[in-house]
Order: sequence, then C-alpha cells, then structure tokens
Amino acid sequence: MANPDTPKRLASFWPLQIGGWTLYALTTAITLAPYSQTSTEVFAVMAELGISFLASFPLYFLCRYLWRKSVPLFRALSCCVVVSYVLGLACTIMTRLLQMLWTHQMLPFDWSIALTEAISVSLTLDGWSALYFGIKHYQTVEQQKAKLLSTEATARDAQLLALHYQLQPHFFFNTLNAISSLVVSNQPQLATEVIARLAALLRNTLSFPDTHTVTLRDELAVVDEYLTIERIRFGSRLNVSFDVSDESNDAQVPRFLLQPLIENAIRHAIALRPAPGEITISARFVEQGLQIDVANDTCEPEATDAYQSHGVGLANTRSRLEQLYGADGATLTLSVETGRFIVSLRLPLIGKPIVSLSLAAI
Repeated sequence: MANPDTPKRLASFWPLQIGGWTLYALTTAITLAPYSQTSTEVFAVMAELGISFLASFPLYFLCRYLWRKSVPLFRALSCCVVVSYVLGLACTIMTRLLQMLWTHQMLPFDWSIALTEAISVSLTLDGWSALYFGIKHYQTVEQQKAKLLSTEATARDAQLLALHYQLQPHFFFNTLNAISSLVVSNQPQLATEVIARLAALLRNTLSFPDTHTVTLRDELAVVDEYLTIERIRFGSRLNVSFDVSDESNDAQVPRFLLQPLIENAIRHAIALRPAPGEITISARFVEQGLQIDVANDTCEPEATDAYQSHGVGLANTRSRLEQLYGADGATLTLSVETGRFIVSLRLPLIGKPIVSLSLAAI
C-alpha cells in the first residue's frame, strides 16, 4: 500500500536536490573562473559534477533505507562514508572515460591518482549525506512539535467540552425545579412562560454547539434569557439592569462565562434576601481591554463564605479559563465592596489585547 506522505516527501526532495547541486555547480564555476582552464579541464570538472549528481541518487536510497530502519546516526554516517568513497571512485573512473571520449585520445590511467581523486568526490557525497540526515532530523522534530500541539489542542477541547456539558445540566435542572415549583403553587401561566423562555435559551445555546468563545453580544443574550426566567421566579425581588457600550458587543469572551457566576449569585444571595436585590451588568473598553461589571446586593457579610463554599460555578470557570488561556493567562479573584460581592476576571483574548473582566456578584 502506498504511503500517503510519499508525494509530499518527493515534492520537498526535488527542489532541495536540484537547487543544492545547482548552487554547488555555480560555486565551483565561480571559484575556477579566475584561473585559465583548457576546454578539456572544464569538461572534466563539469563531467565530474554531473556524475556526482547522479551518484547522489543511489546514496539517497541508501540514506532513506537507513533512516527508515532507525539505524543509529553514527553507524548510518559510517556506512554512508564507505559507500560515498566507492561512489567517488566510480565517479573518478567514469570522468576519465568521458575525457577520453571528449578528446578521442587514450589517456594514461593511474590507480593511485584515481584513489586520491576519489576522496574529493566522496567528501562532497559525505556532505550530501550529512545534509540529508540533518534535514530529516529537523523534519522529525517539527512533526513531533506539531503532533504535540495537536494533542494538547485536542485534550484542551475535550476538557472544555466536558466542562460545557457540566454547566448546562446544572442550569437546566434548576430551571426544571423552578417550573415544578410554579406548577405546585398553582401558577400555570408563569410556568408556561418559563418553558417558553427556556426554549429560547436552548435555541441560543445550541446555535453555537462547538464554539468555546462567542461575542459579548451573544453571551449577554443568553444571560438575558436566563435572568428573564429568574425574574419570573422571584418577581419583584430580583431587579436587573444593563449598561453595555456598543463597541464592546463584538468582543470575544468564553461562552457561558457569566451565567454560572450569576446563577451562584442568585442562589446564594438574592434567593436568601428578604428584601429585593439588584444585579447590574455593565461593559466597556478600558485601557485596550474589556471591562465587565456584574454587581448585585449581598445577603449579609457571611454570604461571602457561603458563596465560596458553593464554588461549582467558580471552579468550572477557573478550569475553563486555564484550558483556554493557560495557567497564567487569566486570573479570577474574589472581593467584597460596600455590600457587594465581586468576582474579578482578567482575560487575554487570543490574538487581541488583554481583556479585563470585573465580575461583581453576590
């Protein structure tokens, strides 16, 4: 069965083979140009170059065989040195025969001179062999790097997809529980509206099934659908406002970045407050980055510890950020300011300036 990589190897071999020998011939011609040469001497040099070029092909098959058999480099080079000398001797003899045909004369032949001249040709072929193994080694290293990057990317995508699937059931089960509560409390109209909103949210979710990042506009659309469902649940106890600049809507952010954090905020703060609570979401570009603030009222000072102890959303967010941007590419910190719990994220968007996200929750 033919190796699918054979055409690629041949495509890379011929330019290097022809280009390398052409450059060598030009270098030889330039070197000999200052010296007066007879036509016979010039013919001998050119004939030797041409025969050496042809000799490099059997050497190529030998080197390829040794490389495929994973022969140790020192042993492979030693074998090539011996074969190169034999080929060099053959080149020297054939060059002398061509000289006789060119001059139509029987020229004297001295084996001691031929054996010495063969060294010069063999050194050229030795250099060719060294270049072959050097190029093959470089190609192998590059292929290993590409394979490693591909493996890492595949693993990263698999981990992100697993986290993505973990986030969705967490939210959907909560929503189904809310629908069940509305039905039990004899609020069928609200239950119907929640189901309709859930269907709209599902459409938004499934519209980008294999995407890890979306525009802020799309992310906020999902958040708005989710908050609409929660507003139906909590009524006047949950107030939400948006303040998003137009230019920030096209910024790329991790998909489902905000929803799990807002969900935790509602669960561990808004749901526990006897009085109404407010969530404010704002976004704008600041210092070549994007700043997003999601601020909501806390329940009480102890709510900070409660929020941290129920950190499923935070843990998933940290894992996703690490997978997307690397261990040091993004940060997530928590703080409390004037009755508001703040989750601050700093994200460097791939191929764009560093994006600063400040998410205040609880």
